Amino acid sequence: MQPLTPITTDLVLLGAGHAHVEVLRRFAMHPARGVRLTLIAREPHTPYSGMLPGLIRREYDFDQAHIDLAPLVSAANARLILAEATGIDLTARSVAVADRPAIGFDLLSIDVGGLPAMPAGDGIPVKPIGRFLDRLNALETDLPDNARIAVVGAGPAGTELALALARRFGPRFRLVLVTAAPEPLADAPPRARVVARTALVDAGIEIVCGVQAGVLADGRLVLSDGSFLDADAALWATNVIGPEFLARSGLACDEAGCVRVAPTLRSLTDPAIFAAGDCATVEGAKRPKAGVWAVRAGAILARNLRRAARKQTLTSWHPQKQALVIMGLGDGRALAWRNGVAVWGRPIWRWKDWIDRRWMRMYSIRMTPAPGEQMRCGGCGAKIGAEVLSGVLAGLPVATGPDLLVGLEAPDDAAVLRPPPGMAVVQSVDHFRAFLDDPYLFGEIAAAHALSDLHAMGARPWSALAVAAVPYLGGDKMRADLAAMMQGATRVLTADGCLLVGGHSGEALEASLGFAVTGLVEPRRIWRKSGLREGDVLVLTKPLGTGVLLAGHMRGLTKARWLVAAIASMRNSNAAAAKVLAAHGITACTDISGFGLAGHLIEMLRASDLTAVIYTEQVPLLPGALELARRGVESTLASDNRQALPAGAREPRTNLLIDPQTSGGLLAGIPPSRAEACVAALHQAGIEAAIVGETTRGPPSIRVV
Repeated sequence: MQPLTPITTDLVLLGAGHAHVEVLRRFAMHPARGVRLTLIAREPHTPYSGMLPGLIRREYDFDQAHIDLAPLVSAANARLILAEATGIDLTARSVAVADRPAIGFDLLSIDVGGLPAMPAGDGIPVKPIGRFLDRLNALETDLPDNARIAVVGAGPAGTELALALARRFGPRFRLVLVTAAPEPLADAPPRARVVARTALVDAGIEIVCGVQAGVLADGRLVLSDGSFLDADAALWATNVIGPEFLARSGLACDEAGCVRVAPTLRSLTDPAIFAAGDCATVEGAKRPKAGVWAVRAGAILARNLRRAARKQTLTSWHPQKQALVIMGLGDGRALAWRNGVAVWGRPIWRWKDWIDRRWMRMYSIRMTPAPGEQMRCGGCGAKIGAEVLSGVLAGLPVATGPDLLVGLEAPDDAAVLRPPPGMAVVQSVDHFRAFLDDPYLFGEIAAAHALSDLHAMGARPWSALAVAAVPYLGGDKMRADLAAMMQGATRVLTADGCLLVGGHSGEALEASLGFAVTGLVEPRRIWRKSGLREGDVLVLTKPLGTGVLLAGHMRGLTKARWLVAAIASMRNSNAAAAKVLAAHGITACTDISGFGLAGHLIEMLRASDLTAVIYTEQVPLLPGALELARRGVESTLASDNRQALPAGAREPRTNLLIDPQTSGGLLAGIPPSRAEACVAALHQAGIEAAIVGETTRGPPSIRVV
């Protein structure tokens, strides 16, 4: 018997807004038994809107103003799916996302934010904030000096944005604030309006009031009174509307396209749907679209999602009518008001800074929930029902070709293939448990990892047999997870010309996936580890660091953007690299996996009876790998790999030579006369390759320089 907690409810959080990060925090502190939490986020970091102006002014750096989702999701024992939602199917109970299978749910909570209401044209919306920051950086680079930038919208967000831009750009650009209201901050107390107008004038910002901005075209911003405003760019910070896919899905929405919810934050349309933040409107309690209400909605949303999973009565939320507004003035002062009273000055800025930093610290938790206790049978009793696997395989593209006699389309017990005449058969097998909670990405990586052995031998991938295991989730959920894994794997296998001809599946404590792969190669063209020659240049085709980054992710230390870079590397097959190496006189090859670069290189050196010199500064590393190594983070297998290095070689960069790699690159020997051309061709193919060392005469060993 093996302990296992059955998943009874798939709770999907769509969007990583302020309410959802609070849901994650509360589920991390108090896990919900039987609930599997999945976050679908467009980006790996959530920007905190309260610190956006300070980030623009460069008073905060990126990490200070963003919540890193990877550690937070890990603490909540949740799955992180980095993808952009394109629709919601209320009937199928699934979220459609770009470039991958739909994600099913039993309960769905939506916190995707909103978009500024703006006409089609060349304007730049302030939301989503992540994309706005990228476009702002490009704008700063591309616009000529003395360009004129219009900020459309003079509520608290637009006014504070204009002041922040004035502080950032200084005299380089001219700024103009455009509003349909009679003056900036029209809904604020009189004293607050006076303070804000004075700050705008002092910052040299032109103010255009009482006109609605329209389309920006050919350097002119159309105004509602029939006039034009010369502008090289327009930034929109106007009233928020909901993403159009929300209304298209059939959910009840208000006139702005925001989901209508009851005071419980449950959709008026569907009891399985909840929403909060800018994309939602609470019936009978319509409030301005501001971060303060999204933040405060997080606690009640977490409580009601937990209650909904348990089929319990929900509690209502009655948001306050008036909220404290604090906005930075850009010169070390801030302005605050509530209930008709306004205050400003340097103490107010220090107060705002303290509030913002305190709020961000709440989401730096590092927690690991305890495992469940339900027992389920192992061994043959844990095999997944035939209808689950057959249903998944039936949904995959059927492999065909002259070499395949019996494959997935047949009910037989095994696949049958006929090797082409004169070709040698190369075989390998790889299998590991899931180290990512996204089954589609895990499937891609597992397939790329398995195929690497074939590419390292110079073989053309031919066929693959899958061995998969998923936790007990109930038939439909197991089928969905298994399907996502296999669809991800099939994408990589198909791209490499490899036929998926069969598979076996089982139930286990955690997901796992592996492949027995077969390749074809002409016998005289087989690449071996024993082919190195004295003087060969060693070329590595992928940066190192997946082991330390995954180990850091388990401890909540790996930043989300580092994890994203590692995943991108692991998803890539070595097929393109092998093709380039073949064209440049390769003498020997291996793929870098569990033994690390040093361990696999030692195997080559022993087979070739040579010594190697490794230039550690030339070894490419994944973002964040060196920082984690300096903090002492390493994979559990690293200590076993250390024997491949000279005694005493413990410098962090050197330690990464023994870092176990998942779906690592190829390490190849190339004649010195062709090495530079080989690396250039790899770069041209989009491969981050580098010359990392050379071979020399001597006993099999590695010398680190």
